[in-house]
Amino acid sequence: MIELKYYNEKLKIGMKDWKIVYQFPNEQLMIPEVHQGQLYYRSRGSDKRISYKKIKRGLTRQVKIIEEYVPF
Repeated sequence: MIELKYYNEKLKIGMKDWKIVYQFPNEQLMIPEVHQGQLYYRSRGSDKRISYKKIKRGLTRQVKIIEEYVPF
């Protein structure tokens, strides 16, 4: 179960805190990294970065709970 505190509708990115960020609709965990002194996030296997400032511009405070089902 994933509990998100903030959500950006335009980018479809949800945040639990600054370390735990998910990109939707595929619920992919994004990796935080620092580039030239700024905080960026990127998807696993991708070189495209999204800055924290860009994500922060469209954030709204809403609690969302997303359930993950494990197929075993």
